[in-house]
Amino acid sequence: MALLDFIRGADRRQLRIMLLLTLVAGLANAALIVIITTVAGIVALGNPPGVVAWAAFLCAFGLYYGANQFALVRSMAIIEELLDAKRLAIVDRLRKTELLVADRLGRGRLYNLVAKETNHLSITFPLIIDAFQQTILLAVALAFLLYLSPAAFVLFLATVLAGVIGYKASNNRFVEILQLVERMQAEMLDAIVDVIHGSKELRLNTSRTESVAKAYRRRSNILERLLVRSVEHWVALTLLVYLVTFLMLGVVAFAFPAYVTGNSVIVFQIVPVLLFCMGTLSKTVAQSPMFVRAEVGLQAILAIDRELSAAPSVSPEEAREEAMAFHDFSQIGFSALRFSYDVADPEAYAIGPLDLTVSRGEVIFLVGGNGSGKSTALRAMTGLYPAQSGWIEVDGKAVVGKAIAGYRELFSAVFVDFHLFDRLYGLENIDPARVNRLIAVMGLADKVTFADGRFNQLHLSTGQRKRLALIAAVLEDRPVYVFDEWSAEQDVHFREYFYNDFIPELKAQGKLVIATTHDEKYWPVADRVVRMDLGRIEWIRDRSQLVTP
Repeated sequence: MALLDFIRGADRRQLRIMLLLTLVAGLANAALIVIITTVAGIVALGNPPGVVAWAAFLCAFGLYYGANQFALVRSMAIIEELLDAKRLAIVDRLRKTELLVADRLGRGRLYNLVAKETNHLSITFPLIIDAFQQTILLAVALAFLLYLSPAAFVLFLATVLAGVIGYKASNNRFVEILQLVERMQAEMLDAIVDVIHGSKELRLNTSRTESVAKAYRRRSNILERLLVRSVEHWVALTLLVYLVTFLMLGVVAFAFPAYVTGNSVIVFQIVPVLLFCMGTLSKTVAQSPMFVRAEVGLQAILAIDRELSAAPSVSPEEAREEAMAFHDFSQIGFSALRFSYDVADPEAYAIGPLDLTVSRGEVIFLVGGNGSGKSTALRAMTGLYPAQSGWIEVDGKAVVGKAIAGYRELFSAVFVDFHLFDRLYGLENIDPARVNRLIAVMGLADKVTFADGRFNQLHLSTGQRKRLALIAAVLEDRPVYVFDEWSAEQDVHFREYFYNDFIPELKAQGKLVIATTHDEKYWPVADRVVRMDLGRIEWIRDRSQLVTP
C-alpha cells in the first residue's frame, strides 16, 4: 500500500513515539469499555460502583484523552513534514527538468496533485491514526467478548466475514471511479485556466464562448456524476454496516436467550460489547473511502514524481558550473539544427534543419509570417527544446549533455507567452532606485513601483507587462538577449524606443540580440535579417541588402 510505504519514510523515532501514544490511547479506550460494562453489571445487581471503579474510570479516561491528543498532533506534524518534503522534491525536479517534460505533464494535472491531493492526504492521515486506535479497541473488545460468550464471538466473526465479502465486491469499482475523478479534476483546472487566460478572446467571439462553456459543462457534468457515484459507494458501505449490525444484534437478542445455553443472563453485557465492536468497524468502514481516495491520490503524486525523476535534469549548481565555459564566447553556431514536437510522426510540426552562425555584438532579426516557426526556432536556439538532429556549438565546440544547461545561462528572454514574476528572483540585492528609474523610462511610474523586493502591481495591459519583463531582462545583464515579438503590443513611442534606442544600446554593450519581428520598417536596425517559412530558413540578408520601404 503506497500510503503506508509513504508514512514509513518519516523519521523512525517520531513514528515510534506516535505509535506508542496511539497504542496507549487505544488500550485506554478499550479499558474504558471494560470498566463501563463491568460497572454496568455491578449496578444491575443493585450495587453502586466503588472508589476503585471510579479511580479506574478516571485514570483510563485521562490517559486516553492525553495520549490521543498528543498522538493526533504528532501524526499531523509527521504527515505535514512528509508532504512538505514531497512537494519540495516535485517542484525541485520540475524546475530542473526539461521544458518539454514539464509541458507534457500538464498544468491542470500538476496543480491538482501538488496542491489539492497533498491537502487531502494531510486531512486523511490523522484518520489512519484513529483507525489504528479503533483496531486496538476492537482487539480488546473481541477478547472481552470471547470471555463473555464464545458463541457471540463466533457470530461476530461470521458477520464481519460476510461484510468483508460485500466490501470487496464494491471497492474495486470505487478505485476506478476515483482515478477518473482525479483525471477529470485536472481537465477541469485546465478548462478554468482557459476561461481566465482567454477572457479577451471569449468576449470577442460568442460562438467560441458558447463552445468553451459547453465543453466546461460537459466536464463538470461528468465530474458530478463520478462524485455522485463515489457517494453512492459510501452510502452502500454504511448501509452494509447497519445491515450486518442489526442482523447480528437481532440474533443475539432473540435467539441467544432461548437457544444458546448460558447466554440468557449476560445478554445485557454482550449487546453493549457487540455495539462497541461494530461501532469501531463502522467508523473505520465509513472512513475507508477517504483512505482509498488518499491512496489513489498518493499513487498519482508518486507517478508524477517518478516521471520527473526518470527525466533528464540538471541542477542549478551544475548549470552555473557548465556556464563558465561559455562566459567569454564570440560565436554561436547552429548546424543542421532540427526539432520536432513528435519525432515518431513525420507529419508533426518541425523546424529545421537550421544553419546559422551569430556573433557577440550582433543584432539578428527573425522574420516571416505567423506559423513560419520563428518562436519554436528561438526555443531550439536557446536550448529550451532539444535538438532531434544537428547541434549547437559555441566557438566551434559542440554543446552536448549537461553543457546545454550551462549554455542556457547565456540568455535572457521575453517570449510571446512570457510569465511575469512579481519579484526579481535571483536579483534580491538589486537597488530599488535603479529599478524604479527603469520603470519611469518605460512610462510606468504612475502605475507601478518597486519596493520591498517586489512590483506592487501586475494587473496591466499586455504591452505594459512586456515593458516590466524587459526591465527584468535588462537587470539580468546576460550576454545574449532574445525578444519574441516584443513590440507587437507597444504604441508608436515604445516601438520606436525599442528599435532605435534600446537594441542599439545593447549592441553597443557587446550583447548579442536575436529578435522575432513583423516590423519591416525597422529591419535596417539589424545586422542581418533571417526570413523563415515552414520552419526553415528561406533567406538571410545583411544590412546592405535590405531595402527600406
